[in-house]
Amino acid sequence: MQKNNSQFTFKSYLDLAQLLKQYQGNHEDNRVFALTQTTKGSKLLTLWKDKNLFRVVDELDSSKYLHYLTLFTSLFGFALLLLGLFTGFALLSYSGKEPVNVIYLLLVMVGLPLLSMLLTVLSMFTGNLGASFFNHLSPLYYLEKIINFFPFAKKIDFSALPFSATLSKWIFLQRLQLFSFLFALGLFFSLVLTIISKDIAFAWSSTLDIDPVAFQGVLAMLATPWQSFFPSAVPSLELVEVSHYFRLGEKLDANMIQNADKLGAWWKFLAMATLTYALLLRLVFWFMMKLGFKAQLKKEVLAVVGVKKLLKEFETPFVSTQSFKQEKHLEVKEEVTIAASEVLADNYAYLLAWNYSEKTLLLLQDHNKVEVTNRQVVGGRNSFSEDQRIVDGLEGKILLYVKAWEPPTMDFMDFLTDVLAQKEVTTVEVCPLGTVTEGYSSKKSDIDVWLKKLEQINSEKLEVIDV
Repeated sequence: MQKNNSQFTFKSYLDLAQLLKQYQGNHEDNRVFALTQTTKGSKLLTLWKDKNLFRVVDELDSSKYLHYLTLFTSLFGFALLLLGLFTGFALLSYSGKEPVNVIYLLLVMVGLPLLSMLLTVLSMFTGNLGASFFNHLSPLYYLEKIINFFPFAKKIDFSALPFSATLSKWIFLQRLQLFSFLFALGLFFSLVLTIISKDIAFAWSSTLDIDPVAFQGVLAMLATPWQSFFPSAVPSLELVEVSHYFRLGEKLDANMIQNADKLGAWWKFLAMATLTYALLLRLVFWFMMKLGFKAQLKKEVLAVVGVKKLLKEFETPFVSTQSFKQEKHLEVKEEVTIAASEVLADNYAYLLAWNYSEKTLLLLQDHNKVEVTNRQVVGGRNSFSEDQRIVDGLEGKILLYVKAWEPPTMDFMDFLTDVLAQKEVTTVEVCPLGTVTEGYSSKKSDIDVWLKKLEQINSEKLEVIDV
């Protein structure tokens, strides 16, 4: 589940759920984080989780649970591989007195896998109640209950995990396919090893009155997937007839003894049947369960408490409702001789912010939806040499954000004069902005202060914007 970084993994899901119980951030920080990233959706959630996961001081639930899950899967998977191997050797045991009954092998190598897959399909489409009923038919369900008493399982508080019943169902079904595949793989290996090391006679026998022609028809139907490219692995009617075994005392039928060399030909059909129905088809089901698990995991991520709020804060521009202490403003009674425009241009070559932070500049750009090629913070903590390097590189149309409630200082006026003196600069639009609580709208008295001061600069490049 960790291969695709654009999708949430099972570990990421558990980590996010645990993190959101302890920390969800605030709208301003979450919006700034989203603006600094170039991605959206689940990838953005993953990046936010990675950035803030250090805030979880306890051991991660994902580490404990995935350790338990890996250990349980490894131990039980290896045990089932061995069980399949020994089961195959037991079914294929041949003393020379009696042939190996093909029907036994077909029930275990084909019948049980198909029955298991049928129950899996029913679990998928009958909801959680139906899945719970069919799970109780699986030995895996009871083994998990026993494993939970082991010391390593007691360290996990399963009630604290954010699993829904549906997600638990998909986890169970996914592991069921893996364990069934390993058991079938053991059966297949036992068949191959036995055929290589022994000369076995196969036959079929049943108390039921089964017609050889009907039996061969069933076998031919089972062999449909490979009969076009491997016809010798399809039992012929002749093979079915000569291998029909009737138990009369402890002696073999004379006809079977005469055709003993043909009875071993069953192994091709048994090998292909196991490979097709118990292994390849099981892999198809495992892939289906994996897709179903991923689809459900996407729903589970959105259902985690706090995720929808977090996604909304990522997408919604930040406007604070907190009341800040207002500074006293200068009162200007004189009339100004220049006017301020109310419209920003479509795009600018540079966006400069005087005495703002990078974080606030991001929020300002997001609020005003200004398209710029470059953006820089100037003034404030910047040294004179840093500002001068920025000025030397300016060109084209410039938008300059300033704090409307702060009267223009001499440092700012010198900086603005240097910017206007650049030959490559065509226009400088000074935009006084209000506080966050005012939605960045400036007061008329503040604008008048700026207009009065800026009219002292005689430059055709200079304009004032009042948004």
